[in-house]
Amino acid sequence: MKKNSFFSLTPERVKYDQFWIDIRQRNRWLIMLRYGAVVMLVSMCLGVYAVESFFPNIQFYELPLWIISAVILAYNLIFHKLWNDFPKMKFKKLKVHSLHFSLMQICFDFCALIFLIYFTGGVESPLNAFFIFHIIIGSLLLPGSVVGLILSIVILVLLSISLLSFYGTIPHHTVIGLLPETLYDNVSYIVIFYSFLTLTLFVCIYLTNSIAKQLYIRERLLTDAYQNLENAEKEKSQYVMSIVHDLKTPIAAALTYLNMILGGNLGAILEEQKKPLERSKTRLYSAITTINDILNISHIKLLSKLDELQDVSLCDLFHEIFQDTSVLFKSKNIRIDLVCEQKGPFMLKSEPKLLKLALSNLISNAFKYTNQDGKVEVRILDNQNLLTIIIADSGIGIPKKDIDRIFNDFYRSSVSKKLAIEGTGLGLSIVNNIIKKFGGSARVESPSYLFKDEKNPGTQFIVDFVKN
Repeated sequence: MKKNSFFSLTPERVKYDQFWIDIRQRNRWLIMLRYGAVVMLVSMCLGVYAVESFFPNIQFYELPLWIISAVILAYNLIFHKLWNDFPKMKFKKLKVHSLHFSLMQICFDFCALIFLIYFTGGVESPLNAFFIFHIIIGSLLLPGSVVGLILSIVILVLLSISLLSFYGTIPHHTVIGLLPETLYDNVSYIVIFYSFLTLTLFVCIYLTNSIAKQLYIRERLLTDAYQNLENAEKEKSQYVMSIVHDLKTPIAAALTYLNMILGGNLGAILEEQKKPLERSKTRLYSAITTINDILNISHIKLLSKLDELQDVSLCDLFHEIFQDTSVLFKSKNIRIDLVCEQKGPFMLKSEPKLLKLALSNLISNAFKYTNQDGKVEVRILDNQNLLTIIIADSGIGIPKKDIDRIFNDFYRSSVSKKLAIEGTGLGLSIVNNIIKKFGGSARVESPSYLFKDEKNPGTQFIVDFVKN
């Protein structure tokens, strides 16, 4: 296994997906902070004019600060553009990634700070304190060895500038009248100042990088633990699917034999035997429905990450569902309508089969709990940034005490139990899970706007999806 070099930008301990997401966010954070730094510099330049007008003995040549502010703003705009375009760029051959982008930003900032310090007094400049701020940010983004190398180069450059100013090789810039006596021409002060500054900054690198390293390791452990839990959940779902699917076969076989017996294919049966056989048939159908619901839930859990979503037309999907259920609605003479607020397909990015399963369950619910000669209506509304689906019926409704728990697993409303309406209590739980998977939300109201009478107050399910 190839080991990382001492100055590697990507240590093995932090090579995982969440790490790169965090680095990208911190790069943007650095860009936003730089806009604030430009505003501060401009304010400082404007403040110089005010100070000079009130204190004529204080003089400062502020033109370099204006130029540096403009340069910082210019390269920050370029960095901002690069940050937006970075995910679309192809750097595989060059092996360039977000940490290289961080390194480039930090190097530019250190260069800008060196110029700022030089034009505001060098070793006398109060802006030297900003190195602590820059070092902490750099240590949060980059390995300590890389930041330490950059700092060593920066200290050598600053020390060289101070010595060149001391010997008069380059001009010394300062705020005239601010200090009672000059310090740039005192070698002892220069050596002591940069010794303590270097020590302070290297301690900052060590402490910040140690904390950042521990946080990265902790985050990676949490990410791995979450991944292990997700894999365990998938394995459990696969196991449940296989066991439940095996249960379905003998139940289906038993149901087939019951149909044969009730149909008289195996000979005549006594009248008193028909009722218990019919009840057994109903129970077996209910068991198969429960098994299908459990299989659907397990299937949803296995599809926890939907990578390839498609644009689905809600209007077309509902027309397809209506065709599939038309025979059922005709059997109870229930009128079903689709109302669109405006022309258009109402496209939603989703997985077609799962979305159809959810919406079909809501339509089936409306059919099941609506009496003979009732009405079911589906409305698709365009609400600014939302697509809203309302599925309303003129059925038996849901008591207020049941509404808050209607999406819970295996929960059935008191009215459905009272009227002995068959069901497993899993259908709406499946609906809710699927809708949440596509970033939507569902709620229920009763009575509905199709209110018929006290016995048939109706129910309406309202589903909101964020527009793609």
